[in-house]
Amino acid sequence: MKHAHALVLEKIYADFAKGDIDSVLAACDDKMTFQVPGKSKLAGKFTKENFARDFVQPLLELSGNTLQVELHDILASDRHAVVLASDHILRKGEKIQLRTAHVWRFENGKPVAWYEYPRDLYQFDAIWS
Repeated sequence: MKHAHALVLEKIYADFAKGDIDSVLAACDDKMTFQVPGKSKLAGKFTKENFARDFVQPLLELSGNTLQVELHDILASDRHAVVLASDHILRKGEKIQLRTAHVWRFENGKPVAWYEYPRDLYQFDAIWS
């Protein structure tokens, strides 16, 4: 039986894949933050208020709307969940795979924080710059 937080995240990632960012954000707590490491155009800390404009929109523009997130596994407990994933994009005619881990923190059954941990931060920064 899957942990409840894994089910929440499965829906969040499905909604993200459909481009339904409103549903993604609705599933999150009002104090939700999103943090992306590095020095790329995507790096920074985002809130529910600026996530779509300051993170998702540049992400889609930089990927030429080709981004597909492949979920490998979701590991969940009562306080945290880790999503092991690969981002697939087509950039300048080249297929690129970025392996990553997304760490989620939950409070009262809702996500309150998301952290991106790319396997290769140099590659991540180069792709998203």
